Amino acid sequence: MKKAVHFGAGNIGRGFIAPVLQENEYEVTFVDINNELIQQINNLNQYNITSLSLENSTNKIVENVYGIDLNDNSKLKEKISEADLITTSVGPKFVSDIFTNISKINTDKKQAFIAFENMYRASTNNSNKRYRDQLILIDAVVDKIVPPQKTISLDVVVEEYGSIILDEEVNSKPLNESDIVSYRNYENEFYKKLWLLNGLHLKLAYFGLSKNLSFIHEVFSSELGRNFASQSIDSLATAYNLYSKSNENLEKFKEIILSRFSLPELQDEVARVARNPEIKFSINERFEKPLSYLISENKDIETFKTILNIIFENNFEEVEGFSEFKSNQLSKGKSSFYNEFWNIDSYSKKYIDGLGI
Repeated sequence: MKKAVHFGAGNIGRGFIAPVLQENEYEVTFVDINNELIQQINNLNQYNITSLSLENSTNKIVENVYGIDLNDNSKLKEKISEADLITTSVGPKFVSDIFTNISKINTDKKQAFIAFENMYRASTNNSNKRYRDQLILIDAVVDKIVPPQKTISLDVVVEEYGSIILDEEVNSKPLNESDIVSYRNYENEFYKKLWLLNGLHLKLAYFGLSKNLSFIHEVFSSELGRNFASQSIDSLATAYNLYSKSNENLEKFKEIILSRFSLPELQDEVARVARNPEIKFSINERFEKPLSYLISENKDIETFKTILNIIFENNFEEVEGFSEFKSNQLSKGKSSFYNEFWNIDSYSKKYIDGLGI
C-alpha cells in the first residue's frame, strides 16, 4: 500500500484530507504538535465523520489511522523517508517549517508534496530550489466548510460538499480524479474560489452583523438577505469573468455556494467568518481585487458599497481584529482608505465616484 504523511491532525485533516487519501489507497499517518490528540488517534485508530447537507446527514468511519508527535524525531524520520505523498493542513504560516523538517531526511524516493492550505500556491511559494529538486510540489485549491466542533473527541462534523483542485501543469497525479479531486488551471480556480466563495462569505458575514444575526444561514431567512446574497455573488462572478477573460458559465457553481451557505446545521458564526478584517479587506484580497475589476469596467458595485458603509459606520467589537482595523484603517475616512490602505492611484476618482467618501 502507498504511504502518506499528513501534517495537521485538526478538523480539516481528519474530516476531509485523510478520507480522500484513504480512498486513493494511501496508509495515513498524522503528524501533529498536540500530543494528546496524537495519543487519541493511536489509542482508537478510528473516528467518525458526519457530513451535513440540506437533504440529510451521513456517517463514515475512518479506520486504520496512526499518529506521530511532531517532536518524535526518530519516528518522524522513519515515516517521512517511507512516504510516497506528504500533505499538510497546518495553516499557511507553518508550511515552511514542514519543509525544514522534510529537508533533514534523506530518501531515494521522489515524493509528492501538497499543501492543502487557504493560501495562494502554498506548496511552491513556501519552498526553495532545494525542495523543488527533492519533491514534486503540487499546488492545491481546497474547499470544505468545517464548522467549530462541539466536542473534543476525534469525531468531526463537516459539510457534505468538498472539492480539491490540483494544478494541471504538474506532470504528476498522486490523487485520482473523482467527484472531489480534479486537475485544472490553478490560477483561475484559485481566484474563482477566493472571490466567489470567500468573498461572498465575508460580505454575508458583515451584512449579517449589521442585522444583528448570529449565523450565516440566517441571512437567507429574509428576502432582503437572499437578494443581497444573489446580487453579491452575481457581481463577484462578473469580476471573475473579467479577470479570467472567459465566458465560463458559473450558474451551477453559484447555486452550490448559495446552497452551502444556507445550511443551518453548519452553525457558521458571522463573527468567526468576519474575523481578521485587516487581512480580508486588504489590497488584492477577496474584497478589493474583484471590486477593482468591476470599477475599472463600470460594472455594478452596489453590494460592495453596502459592505463598505457597514464597516465604516459600525464598531463590531465581537469580531476578532475589528477594533484594530477600525483604528488603523477606517478611522481616517474613505478617501484615505482607498488611497493609503488600497494604494489606489489610477482608479482613485472612479473609487470615490462609485463608493463615496
